[in-house]
Amino acid sequence: MATTRRNGQLPSCEPCRKSKLRCDHSTPICNRCIRRGRADMCLYHPAPLTKFREVKAAAIRKPRQKLSTSQSVSPAVGDVSVAASPSHTLTIGESQAWEKRPSANPGFLGLTSYSDTVTGYAGVLDYAMRHAVELEPREDGAGSSAASVDSGQMELGAQVLMLLEHLPLFEEIMEKRIAVWEGVIFGPQLFRAMFKTIREVYRNATEGVEDKYPCLLELARFVFQNTATEIVVHASMTLSEYISMVAARWDTLSLLLSSMGYAVYQIPHDDPVFQTEGMPGKDRKGLRRIAMAASDICLQFCDKSGTIGDPLCWATLQQTGFVFHTFGTSDYRTWQKLGDLTTIIFALGLHQVGDNTNIPFFLSEIRKRALVGAYAIDKDLAIFLGRPPRICRRYCNIQYPLDLSHEEMIASPGVRQQALAKLDARGWNKEEKLSKGARGRCVLLSSFIREEILELSLTHPIDDLDQQAEAVLKRAHQWRSDLPSFLHWTADANNPDLGSLHLEFLYQDFLIYQTVAKRTGKKHDSLISTSLEIVSCCLELVSRQMRSLKMHMFTILDLCYVGLPAAGTLATELLRRSQPKPEPASSSAPFPRSEIIQKLSVFISHTDTFIQQHEGDYEIALRGQMLIRQVLDRVLSPVSGPPLSDPLGAGIPMADDMDFMAMLESFDWEQEIRPTLS
Repeated sequence: MATTRRNGQLPSCEPCRKSKLRCDHSTPICNRCIRRGRADMCLYHPAPLTKFREVKAAAIRKPRQKLSTSQSVSPAVGDVSVAASPSHTLTIGESQAWEKRPSANPGFLGLTSYSDTVTGYAGVLDYAMRHAVELEPREDGAGSSAASVDSGQMELGAQVLMLLEHLPLFEEIMEKRIAVWEGVIFGPQLFRAMFKTIREVYRNATEGVEDKYPCLLELARFVFQNTATEIVVHASMTLSEYISMVAARWDTLSLLLSSMGYAVYQIPHDDPVFQTEGMPGKDRKGLRRIAMAASDICLQFCDKSGTIGDPLCWATLQQTGFVFHTFGTSDYRTWQKLGDLTTIIFALGLHQVGDNTNIPFFLSEIRKRALVGAYAIDKDLAIFLGRPPRICRRYCNIQYPLDLSHEEMIASPGVRQQALAKLDARGWNKEEKLSKGARGRCVLLSSFIREEILELSLTHPIDDLDQQAEAVLKRAHQWRSDLPSFLHWTADANNPDLGSLHLEFLYQDFLIYQTVAKRTGKKHDSLISTSLEIVSCCLELVSRQMRSLKMHMFTILDLCYVGLPAAGTLATELLRRSQPKPEPASSSAPFPRSEIIQKLSVFISHTDTFIQQHEGDYEIALRGQMLIRQVLDRVLSPVSGPPLSDPLGAGIPMADDMDFMAMLESFDWEQEIRPTLS
């Protein structure tokens, strides 16, 4: 007679248990394994959840080559070679064997999808039989079974898991970033729960073992299996319960590594944490490269499993931001990652989110914020590259996230109801705190306007462009005026977050005026006045924060990504008006020449001080600074002065003012410099 489990049920064989299928408990081989061609794998494990301990006891003390910066990673996404063992070097592209997974979840299916047709004509069962889809009941309602993983993949996964030895360092870096900025989408509680659970998983797998590599191989097998298992949630699930379910997955590890790598940009360069002995990569740059390569490997593992879920969406969203900040806005890999992000957004159905009573509250709110983040990145990159957007509001049901803090999102139902009672009818918090979810809501509002600006700039032809632009501008001003009072910029406002939002709204006006000016030659005076207002606001924010001896991260970003395009517009107009025989003024509005020269001089000084050097858009931003500096030199120097040299050695002739002006006007400040701030 078969031994029953503690719950009184008969035990399942290992293939059925791992695949989440209902076993018929036949011995010595169950009938399901016979039908599936897995009779040689069918066995009834006496203690199926004790494999880590067994592996540790039987671990072979054989030295393995560990992950090193020189041979395991490269700075390019998708081009990573890792030494899996002393005798074998594994290339990612070679190991990613694609396999058909007929029972994999296809994701969101809309009204025009094949599912309705199949149901209407042949029925689901007939469709499954004709396409060899196994639609059999599962023990826990989980999704597709684990995809087969070869030994090369397992070794590569074990090498990635070696990085968990440095988990305390990664956690310290994330805590320092949280002290600077908590974030809009993923809160501190989420990351802390992930670190805690992953630390426990790693300790249980390797504790007390001298040679950890065999244990990491078995842990990698478990992570592959867990990644290929669909995530089942319920309405009463807590954050800790959810994290305990998803922590040991490749997408979750990718999220953690990408977040840590991105955090390196957001904490001071001279922080003592970067002097830690034995730090992967040896320095900040090397650490970022390892984080980029390892997180990308994890996402490739997810591609092999074919299972989609919220952690995959979060990891792709985080790595998209990491990639554009590392390689720059104009790099193709940034655009490619945005395509991956859009794909997972649509496959999960986040663009058509509705009322689902089976989703826990915190997960529902994170989904809203993740969609807002993806939508905002899409609009910003589309504008800066002059390309059509991938996520269109017309086809999406994009909802405003509630103006709640991260703590309130994951709180118990009683505390959460008290927080919801403090929101007004439109979902804004009545406590007038920008530190809650207000910034995400403002980003969504701004992105709606950006999509309308894209229509103005990309649609051809537009006969009534002036009228349409005026309507977009009026709508943008109306939406902004409807914001709660605590989100309005005032002369005595000291919150740098509020100043950054104010610059974002000014930049919308700038984009509208610039679109009209480029396509019709009108609104030039409005473009100049808005540019001057942006530069003045940047200088005011820097002045206030310098007096407090602390510069905010957003202000430094705005100097480069909002201020430089406006300063470039002012510099171009200043040079045009300073010619011996200037062209007829394109605007009748007053042009405060002296004020503009003074502010541009101070602005360039601030950008030299605060814009940090990194691998992303720094070189293009430096080129923009040099162009503005040369304009000031030409305006303030005698006409007969010596010719100026090319600032970055690009081979551009600079001797003639008119040639220089033509080059200056051809420099697209928006598309060349400013990446997304989402």
